Amino acid sequence: MILADIHTHTDYFHGQNTVQEMYNAAVNSNLQYYGFSEHTPLPEGFSCFLYREGDMNLAFENYVHDVLELKEKVNEHNQTTLSRIPEVLLGMELDFTPEFPEYMDGLIAKYPFDYVIGTIHFIGSQSIGRWNAEEATQEEKYAFFESYYECTRQLAKYGKTDIIAHPDFVKIHCAEDFHAWIETKRAQECLHETCKVLKETGMVLEVSTGGLKKACNEIHPNPKMMEIVASYQIPISFASDTHDTQTVAYEFDNLAHFARQYGYKNHTIFINRKPVQLAF
Repeated sequence: MILADIHTHTDYFHGQNTVQEMYNAAVNSNLQYYGFSEHTPLPEGFSCFLYREGDMNLAFENYVHDVLELKEKVNEHNQTTLSRIPEVLLGMELDFTPEFPEYMDGLIAKYPFDYVIGTIHFIGSQSIGRWNAEEATQEEKYAFFESYYECTRQLAKYGKTDIIAHPDFVKIHCAEDFHAWIETKRAQECLHETCKVLKETGMVLEVSTGGLKKACNEIHPNPKMMEIVASYQIPISFASDTHDTQTVAYEFDNLAHFARQYGYKNHTIFINRKPVQLAF
């Protein structure tokens, strides 16, 4: 049984429910840990069309305040009663923007995070979510996939995040093309090169049911990539990437079965930036 869901969102940016509502859903699950990992504000020149309008810096500050307040209440409850409820972890999903290292450093240092998830939603200034794959040639698509994994290697070498999110997010609008690319010799070389860097830098790789809710309709990462990841014995974390109360710990029985197929028996969480292994 998977005991922790640590990539989750709230209504502060583009989720549907409040911090308290999301936690209430976790209480009704079999989880022992529930980690909040709201998106971070973006540096100047970057924008996400999904985010709510308004001051994202203030929204993020309020998000942290709510999670820390909830965390204190839950800790007090678990210390004073016999009925334990899921422990609260404070995290964030940091958009990797290598042009702005000081901006990223400042966000990481500002709050007492239990963990930081690094994510790639942009390749250069191009939003993956807004990339029109239908207008790209096969050569352009394959080059885009390679650029994504070059960014992944850069993120790992940045060295200030704990987890790398949905490691084949680039497939969301063109899964068939991604599946064709991943069978090529160059793709295999690219993924092996990436996994070597992940291993060398001690990164934890997220395995997520978030992709089951997208057009690609498959777990992140793709099975072919998961084979390579497992061959390097890269530690994994589990996530639903939920944005509403209905998908907390989404399809976690299937997720556990998927990971066991590749020899995994443990998943990683972080408490005060220190890794903790949990059996599943």
